[in-house]
Amino acid sequence: MKKQLIKELLRTDLRARYGDTFFAAWKGRHMSAQHFVQSWEPGVVRLNLTPGTRKTSHAGIVLDSTDGGETWHEVETNLPPSSLGMFQLNEDSPRVSLRYGAECWVEQGSEWVLRPIYGADKLHYDGIGGANCYSGIMIQEPGCGYAGRLVLVGDYFLGQEGPGSQAISSIYSDDYGVSWKSSRLFSATDPLPPSPEGFGEPAVVQMPSGWLWMVMRSVYGELWQCISHDGGETWNHPTPTGLVSPIANCAAMREPTTGATVLVWNAAQPGPSQEFSDNPSIYRPRTNLVFSVSHDNTRTWTEPVVVEEQEGQYAAIHFAAGRMFIMYQSSNSTEWTPWEKMGLTLVAYDIEDVLNMPAWTSETIQPWIDRGLVRHWRSLQCQEPSRKTIS
Repeated sequence: MKKQLIKELLRTDLRARYGDTFFAAWKGRHMSAQHFVQSWEPGVVRLNLTPGTRKTSHAGIVLDSTDGGETWHEVETNLPPSSLGMFQLNEDSPRVSLRYGAECWVEQGSEWVLRPIYGADKLHYDGIGGANCYSGIMIQEPGCGYAGRLVLVGDYFLGQEGPGSQAISSIYSDDYGVSWKSSRLFSATDPLPPSPEGFGEPAVVQMPSGWLWMVMRSVYGELWQCISHDGGETWNHPTPTGLVSPIANCAAMREPTTGATVLVWNAAQPGPSQEFSDNPSIYRPRTNLVFSVSHDNTRTWTEPVVVEEQEGQYAAIHFAAGRMFIMYQSSNSTEWTPWEKMGLTLVAYDIEDVLNMPAWTSETIQPWIDRGLVRHWRSLQCQEPSRKTIS
């Protein structure tokens, strides 16, 4: 299936390459791909890694690359742990680090102060457990009325993964984590079946005009979406995207110079079994990891680029040093692989090549339709979009 729409600048398994050095603490353990952080140094790509979810005030290890991700070296910093990124509104505001949707670290002088994140479980529904959170942003658009707001999106297990349903909400703070508020919890509504998961593991992106787009995996065989016009306080009713996917995590990120949206997902038809470890199951196959770009607020998309034909999951996206990086858990098989045995593949593309990818047209989308990888395809409005990102 793989089609070279653009050239890869880099492909390497970081876990295999640095398994006996930088990543020795992860031997025999699950290792996520959520490690990118902003460095604020021109040409520097930065990873902030801390094993597991252990409580600590310092990052386990911080790695920098000054050659576009080709080689990495350890740097001495006082950075706190981070898994959802680091943010700063402007030069006069403090830097903020987010971790797992549970910890917010705020820079105060030469120190970092911990401010716990309180989600729907603490604010409204004590007892449902903490949020399963893979995505957080700081709203940057100055004219939208919410600049500087921290917004995280996550889901809450209402029972075990599989037979139990899940509910989604956003949590947000306007005072750098001193206080938090939560949107309502929502899940699939009638006539959609509520189990085994409904919606889960959402990602959030800010559009250039300030509104927010949430995209999530679902039990309905495709990614679903909803939007917020008030900075994550409320969300409209979820709708299908038309992009077919198993119950597998997706990632989305705003390209900082143009405001274009990049989406990464597993373009594959889910299997029939509801058992998580079965292959195929409704959670798999997690093959054909792809990405696509929208220049018009997710209304139309470019033809997807296949990043990984074998198993690839839980991707992270990062823009730095003139490149777009995608890092994900990987294996050399289309079969299910235990997470502790998965690699950590890093792929890089030239950002100009990414932003100039060809749009999906009625002709180029047809093979995706024929393979059952696109539904409701007319809603994707295949047309030649302007390179200029619009509001």
